[in-house]
Amino acid sequence: RGGGAAAQGALGQAAPVAEKQQLAAALGLLQRLPPQDLDTNLAGLAKIAPQLDKDLEPYVTRPLRLKRDPENNLYFIACEYNCEGEAHRSPWSNKYLPTVDRGEAEESLFRPSERLRRLEVTFNEVFDAYKTMYYDGGVSSVYLWDLDEGFAGAFLIRKELPPASAADKVVEKGLWESVHVMEVRESASTSNLAEYKLSTTVRVHLDSSEPSKNESELSGLITRQAESRYNRGKKTMGDDVHLLQIGKMIEDMEISIRQSLDSLHVSKQREVLNILRSIDGPSRIPPETKQQVS
Repeated sequence: RGGGAAAQGALGQAAPVAEKQQLAAALGLLQRLPPQDLDTNLAGLAKIAPQLDKDLEPYVTRPLRLKRDPENNLYFIACEYNCEGEAHRSPWSNKYLPTVDRGEAEESLFRPSERLRRLEVTFNEVFDAYKTMYYDGGVSSVYLWDLDEGFAGAFLIRKELPPASAADKVVEKGLWESVHVMEVRESASTSNLAEYKLSTTVRVHLDSSEPSKNESELSGLITRQAESRYNRGKKTMGDDVHLLQIGKMIEDMEISIRQSLDSLHVSKQREVLNILRSIDGPSRIPPETKQQVS
């Protein structure tokens, strides 16, 4: 009996260890697979190990989807940050779509406090202008929720290139998705001090084709963090200070990521393609470049 109990205890301890190893292996695998195939890869992992479906949820940012708010005739982003079951809350009307047909249960669904709702409306108006200025279109959405000391929010942008004509088609598919999750800590003892923590995930996918039938594909997933503190002193700016600080942090982060994509990822792909298409052959390739490509 004693040996059996010890064996069961060892098995009970081994199970969590095995699950952690599976989670680490799955995360490592997802980092090496194409980001545009994330949903397909997650479904495959869930078939192999069903518990990974929930275990991976905190670590994986799923692709963003679009829904239309018929009341305002505007599109918004549907994701985990505005989801209740199969319904998603529109930032324009503050209503869940599709309409939840459960009588008074509609009132029990999550909505931000009155103060945060006013701030959310302002953020959506400003972020919509930011998205138009930097991306020349696309869809943006901002969702806020309360914390014990402060609040948090998700600032989302999705831009998909429109289909080009057959004559001038260069980029067949193009997609940019940025997810900025901001945590704002407002000190209960010192109302003038606020701490900001930003976690940004950018997913980009380009599929280009040329008249000569040469094809190239670029996809990537970039995650970065940033922190900031602000002491407003004796200034009475209200919630406008959050608008300024958060806006500046997100703008600086996106500029940094775009510069990184252009100077590192795109330039490296261009270098590799030029080497592969070189008419001089591999004998003219510098040794250091050979090592980088390999």
